[in-house]
Amino acid sequence: MTTTTFALREDAGHYRLAGVLRSEWTKLRTVRSAQGLCAGFAVATVVTGVIFSNVQASQWAREAVPARAGFDPANLSLTAALTLGQLAVGVLGVLCMTDEYSSGMIRSSLAAVPSRARLLTAKAAVLALVTLLVGEAVTFATFLAGQAVLQSGRAPHAALSQPAVLRAVALSGAYLALLALFGLGLGAVIRSSAGAVAAYAGIVLVLPLLLAAVPGHPAKFTPETMLTSSVAAVTPQAASHALPPGWDGLLLMAAYTVAALAAGGVLFARCDV
Repeated sequence: MTTTTFALREDAGHYRLAGVLRSEWTKLRTVRSAQGLCAGFAVATVVTGVIFSNVQASQWAREAVPARAGFDPANLSLTAALTLGQLAVGVLGVLCMTDEYSSGMIRSSLAAVPSRARLLTAKAAVLALVTLLVGEAVTFATFLAGQAVLQSGRAPHAALSQPAVLRAVALSGAYLALLALFGLGLGAVIRSSAGAVAAYAGIVLVLPLLLAAVPGHPAKFTPETMLTSSVAAVTPQAASHALPPGWDGLLLMAAYTVAALAAGGVLFARCDV
């Protein structure tokens, strides 16, 4: 009697990472909520940056000379716009994970890709690439539009060729991608759109306000404060209230993101669905 053993093998490109990446890209670009968030984020960010720059140009003309010394045109043209943008990219990251739970598609995804680590890795890779490209494009567009408004209002304006300006603008776009991945990690941990969005908004927008009055200024280690006072800043602020301009805020946010994704990966691997 002859026994034949059939070895299960992955269909080429089906369960492999390349195939999962294509699948996740198809999901992301065809979901209406993702399309709406990306389009709304791009338009609202640029428009907000232009409006805020116009307001700052008008205020600068009325300020006394000592108050003008700390004017940072590079930071001012990005601050208000990125505050709005960081919410949009975070929600996009959350929905990239939780939409599958609310629609029940997670069962189909896991049936097609039994390796949960591979599925989460593909989601993170596609989301990171999309939000990095969109974030950089929107950040540079917002900066250039804001500087044009400041220049037309005869207020000081910055150029990408000036020291630290290109770094601030480029790292701001990368920071938005990290915030999207942070939202993805929260979505994997909580697995509920409403709960994960509420948690993200609380950490990014509410927590800095609650910690602002705490001795020692721990608010400088929260995502929004790091973005506006360190990553997107060119002119240093008070040392006790903010991290220095440069890579510190980006690296700390990267650590937060890795921790959120690691926690999400552990819970995603252990959950029943």
